[in-house]
Amino acid sequence: MIMKRIYQDYHMHSSISPDGNSSMEDMCRSAIDKGFKEIAITDHYEFYIDGVASYRFNEAYLDEYFIAINKCKDKFSDRIIIKKAIELGQQHLQHEKANRILESYKFDFVLASVHKIRNLDLSQINYNHSIIDIYSKRYLEEVYELADNEDFDCLAHLDLIKRYASKNNIKVNLAKYKDELSQIFKRLIDKNKGIEINTSGLRQGLNEPMPSLEILKLYRAAGGEIITLGSDSHNIQDIGRDFEKAYDIIKAAGFDSIYTFDNRESKRIQL
Repeated sequence: MIMKRIYQDYHMHSSISPDGNSSMEDMCRSAIDKGFKEIAITDHYEFYIDGVASYRFNEAYLDEYFIAINKCKDKFSDRIIIKKAIELGQQHLQHEKANRILESYKFDFVLASVHKIRNLDLSQINYNHSIIDIYSKRYLEEVYELADNEDFDCLAHLDLIKRYASKNNIKVNLAKYKDELSQIFKRLIDKNKGIEINTSGLRQGLNEPMPSLEILKLYRAAGGEIITLGSDSHNIQDIGRDFEKAYDIIKAAGFDSIYTFDNRESKRIQL
């Protein structure tokens, strides 16, 4: 049987991220051992409403990232392509600061995320049936604000809220919010931005990626073309995990390619 392989993992976190568990060098070695040709190391950088200080996310943190990734690029240059990347969480909450970072530090790829509703982390909400519709809509409002105003390349794990709601045995299907999703997709497509397919949901009890196949089909029907694929790995074990399943999902959604990035410019990779 011919293996259906994708050789680019565009979402992973090293131990530089507060929640990462493996060094950047070990992440690169593992990706090489697994046969990957290209990876983007997207360590976190979170934003909060002004007045809330972050103990970790600052210039020293970014400098640490760039020192580490430059060493890895030098060390593994003959074996794998390593892209300088970042996952910016809620950059719309501190628009000017986010833009200054992107002007000062040159990335190949910028992944945008919403992990919070304002400063309330999605993991800290006590989900129940009476509030899930309210929080789902508020979450999508945050995603739209991000998509409408900010500088990034792809939107990460679009229906992330379902991961945390499921821990309270609440099932969330954001595909039913077609009007809200349509507005988000229009802004992304008009601005030549894409979305990622995040395989972490397949290994975290959701049995589907983020976003779901249904949402991916809506994005494709709206004219969306740019997609990246990421494991959202925080350790060496999860790099590229479930990419074979993702290949079938990508095809089922109507896509025949994924995208990579270099110096913020997209490149189409035929599947």
